[in-house]
Amino acid sequence: MLRSVLLIGAVVLMAGPALAENACGIAPIAPAIATGADLAGKSTDDAHTTALAALKSVKAYQVTLSSYRECLVTQTNAQKAALASAKDDKAKKAATDQIAEIQTAYDKTVDTETAVVTDYSNLHNAYCKMGDGLAGCAKPKP
Repeated sequence: MLRSVLLIGAVVLMAGPALAENACGIAPIAPAIATGADLAGKSTDDAHTTALAALKSVKAYQVTLSSYRECLVTQTNAQKAALASAKDDKAKKAATDQIAEIQTAYDKTVDTETAVVTDYSNLHNAYCKMGDGLAGCAKPKP
């Protein structure tokens, strides 16, 4: 009995990532963005390098998100077409369920991107507070 429970548990753990996939694959992994606290004790040049690296990571992430989202939209449109041509309730439900799953995946990418951009914005603001006239920061108003 214990053996079969362990086997079932192992199968579920291995299938977990596959269950999170859709026809577009797995959503891009969000980059880890440094925090303002990570800038403490750094020179402004080192802090600028950290902020610039974070910006590049955000932009690269957004490029991969764009491709992934385009795929999700294509899949949604295919399911909408399947829904429109469905002949029975089972097919309609399957298409509707797929549309909902795809929309959930899309919404998660928006939430994650928002969090990543907010983290970068907080890092950038912390960098800009390190001094006046820093590269990439708004100039103080006279």
